[in-house]
Amino acid sequence: MKNKSTIVNKGFSLVEMLVAVALFTSVMLIGVGALLSLIDANRKAQALNSVMNNLNFALEGMSRNMRVGTTYHCSINNNVPPNIDTTKDCKNGGKLIGFEASSGDPDDPNDQFVYRVNGTQLEMSKTSGSANSFISIIAAEVTIEDFNFYVDGTSTSDGLQPRIVITIKGSAGVNEKTRTEFNLQTMVSQRVLDL
Repeated sequence: MKNKSTIVNKGFSLVEMLVAVALFTSVMLIGVGALLSLIDANRKAQALNSVMNNLNFALEGMSRNMRVGTTYHCSINNNVPPNIDTTKDCKNGGKLIGFEASSGDPDDPNDQFVYRVNGTQLEMSKTSGSANSFISIIAAEVTIEDFNFYVDGTSTSDGLQPRIVITIKGSAGVNEKTRTEFNLQTMVSQRVLDL
């Protein structure tokens, strides 16, 4: 009997190697793409969270100051009127509000808190809006597109408790890719009874 030696090829053929490498590359590209998308979404969420926390803090501080204030004066434009220490309603919306702060002197017309919209920023003055006294109270990444104060009940003879509705429409984000639009509304009523 003759023994024939059979040769058995061990290993992978070139075609099998090419298929394996192509499959591995495809899976890695999909995985890296998903990872980059997650990193980008996380970056956007963190930036938006930071900016919205800033806006929330500014709105909460403004609401708190208004709640304990008195003598509300609303104006339809953002120029400070000379009679900022007198009451005035804005039932159709205004761009500026001034009021006597809780720590203020009712006999001093130069210590009114004033909030206004100037361009795309929300500003505050603690000295009745005197020259160069306004400072921005929101981050530069927040763009205000529409902002209104609706003030009603400021007169002591109207039988209404003064109340202010604040509406804000804008966008927030570091760049166009991460920019997110928002709409906010809050209502503040004077803590001291005025009925």
